[in-house]
Amino acid sequence: MKLQQLKEDNKGQALLIAVIVVTAILLTVVTTILSIATSEYSLSQNDILESQIKALSESGLENALLQIGEQGQSYTGGTFSSPINTTINGTDTVTVTYNTSTNPVQATIVSTAEGLSPQNSQILVKRTIQVVAQLGQNPPILNYSLFANDTIMGGFFQVNGDIQSNNELQFYDANFNSNNINSVGIGGGFGDYFYQVNNTPTSSIINLQSNFITGIIVNSDLPGELSCQNSFWGFNSCIITNSTIGSQVNLSPPAQINLPVFNMSSWENTAQTNNTYYTSSPSFVSFLFNHESINTTTQTDTISPPAGVYYIDSNLNLPTTDSAGNTITYNFTNSSIIVKNKFQTNASFIDTSPYSPSANEYLPPLIAGNQGIYIGSGGNLNLNVTGIIYSPGNIYINNDTDDSGDGTTNVSGALWAGGNIFINNSVYDSNSPSSTQITLNSNIINETTGFNFVLGTTTVISWNEIN
Repeated sequence: MKLQQLKEDNKGQALLIAVIVVTAILLTVVTTILSIATSEYSLSQNDILESQIKALSESGLENALLQIGEQGQSYTGGTFSSPINTTINGTDTVTVTYNTSTNPVQATIVSTAEGLSPQNSQILVKRTIQVVAQLGQNPPILNYSLFANDTIMGGFFQVNGDIQSNNELQFYDANFNSNNINSVGIGGGFGDYFYQVNNTPTSSIINLQSNFITGIIVNSDLPGELSCQNSFWGFNSCIITNSTIGSQVNLSPPAQINLPVFNMSSWENTAQTNNTYYTSSPSFVSFLFNHESINTTTQTDTISPPAGVYYIDSNLNLPTTDSAGNTITYNFTNSSIIVKNKFQTNASFIDTSPYSPSANEYLPPLIAGNQGIYIGSGGNLNLNVTGIIYSPGNIYINNDTDDSGDGTTNVSGALWAGGNIFINNSVYDSNSPSSTQITLNSNIINETTGFNFVLGTTTVISWNEIN
């Protein structure tokens, strides 16, 4: 009996042990499965997060390529935030640097996207991608402070920036700081003429072409390379007298540059919408005299209209004095004066901040139609303009000072003409000299709108994921 009872007790204990063992095994299996499932879920979530952060970094790169195409080298990047979900924030930082020693210019774009925990700003995932892109060629005219589709001529003035005429160049007593000075010679004529012309850069290239005499260079200092082409006699020739030339070379003829077209009708509509549209010169001048400030001590009258785009659907002739005989200075700061036909004045005027229709965009401060722009005829002319002075006709700036005073002309930007450019800064009174200076302002020119050109697109030449 006792033996039977002992056997039954042993069976019970064995069964209990077996149940415990099986339960333990089952718990181990279940725990392992749960652990694997949790790990897989976690890995899946990390993969999703990494994909999202990578996409954020790539979107920053695509935006940078777009901005560079629209803004050029003025775009240097920025920081952008995008929520990933309710618990994770995404931040993308883009930096852009430019290598201007290459041709075309190259942009290096680095986009770093991070997934951040909003509780402790801990970086959960980080992806950095670097792209090197080649900037497209912008319209050549953007590089020129003086451009005329016909001849550029004048004396006693300075230019800081490149110069091109699609016809001829005729200069006397002028100082340049230009890397490129070109004449294409498509219009015929006598030829290029440099008298007492000094150009600073030793690496400059002066490329002259004419249908008659390629160039006559007298009493000039041109330390760079000089190329003379296509003379009347059928060989490359410049007549050089008492001048210093760095070296004479034989280059390909300079390429013709096209004058861009300004969309005047679009801004005419803008002026009509903003009530800054005027049908005639007298109507606009009458409006201007509502914004005059007279200084009876100095007998001067400063006219400062509100900033805006002013369109005059006729010629415009700005008077030099008011009804009391006070000398007028026109202050058109933050404005653009668009004249359908001819702009003319002997008065001084200021426009050092051209009209900006949107961020990083500007309009030329002074535009006139085919009949051209004529500024100054002697006396005390003061002209201070930032931006492009533009006309498909001629541009004349005449600061021809006599004994009545001295004047200054400063254009921080460019002169672009579809006809001739004439700059005369002759000094009759050595005791009251004048100065005329045109300085290329790339920051303004590259961001000038209203023309029929767009900045060049970019081409990706390398794409590397850093981490």
